[in-house]
Amino acid sequence: MIRAVRSELIKLWRPRPVALGLLLATGYAIAAAALVLAAVRPAGRLGFGPSSQSLAAAGGGTEVFTTGLAFAGFFVFVLFTGAVAMEFSRGTIRTMSLRQPDRLRLLAGKLVAMLGTAAVVLAWMEVVGWTTSRLLAGTHGIDASAWAGPAGLRAGLGDYATVLYWITGYALLGTAVAMLIRSVPVALAVGIAWAGPFEHIVADAWHLADKVFPGLLLESVLGGDRYSVSTEQAFVTSLGYTALAAVVAATSFVRRDVS
Repeated sequence: MIRAVRSELIKLWRPRPVALGLLLATGYAIAAAALVLAAVRPAGRLGFGPSSQSLAAAGGGTEVFTTGLAFAGFFVFVLFTGAVAMEFSRGTIRTMSLRQPDRLRLLAGKLVAMLGTAAVVLAWMEVVGWTTSRLLAGTHGIDASAWAGPAGLRAGLGDYATVLYWITGYALLGTAVAMLIRSVPVALAVGIAWAGPFEHIVADAWHLADKVFPGLLLESVLGGDRYSVSTEQAFVTSLGYTALAAVVAATSFVRRDVS
C-alpha cells in the first residue's frame, strides 16, 4: 500500500496544482470567514448560523471555519467522484492494477493519499480562517479574547477532527459512486444531481429527509443542530453510510473487471 500512496502523492503534489489549490483554499477560507461574521446573529435571536454569544466562546474562531466549510460539502463530493471516475475513463486504473495486483491495497493507498492531502489543506484553511476571523471579530462586536487560550486550542482540534470525519464521509460516498458508474460525465451528473438540489428539495417536502439522506446528515454533523436530527444521531447514522460506501467501493473494485 505504501507504493500506492507514494504514486498518488507524486500526482497530487505537483508544484502547479499545489500552488493553485492553496491559493483557492486561502481565498475560500478568507471569504467564508468574512461572510459568516457578516451574517452573525445577535445574542438571543433565533435563526441559522452562529450567534455573537457562541462566537465569543473559546471555540468561536474555529466555529466560523466549520460554519463556512459546511457549504462546500457538495464540492468535496463531486471532486472525489470525478477524481476516481477519471482513472477509469483515462484507463490509468488498468495500468495501476497491473503494477499493484492487490486491488484493496491500491484503493486504500489512493484514498489515504487523497485524504492526507485534504487533511493538510484543511489544516491550512483552519489557520487562515481563524486568523481572518480574529482580525475581523472586533468590527462585528465579538470579543475574541478567549480564542487564543488552551480551551480555544482544544476546541480547534476538536473542530478539525470533525471536519476530517466530514470530508472522509463525502470522499467515500463519492468513491462508491465512481466505482459503480466508472464514467466521468455520468458519475458527475449523478453526484451533482444528488448532492446538489435533490436532497434539499426532498427535505423541504419530507420532514424525515434530514434523518435519512447521507449528505444532509453530514451537513448536520458539521453544522450542528440545524436540522431535525441531533449532531450525535447524525454522526452515528452517517458513520453507517460511510462504512457501507467503503464496502461498496471495495467490493465493486475487487470483483468487477477493469477494462
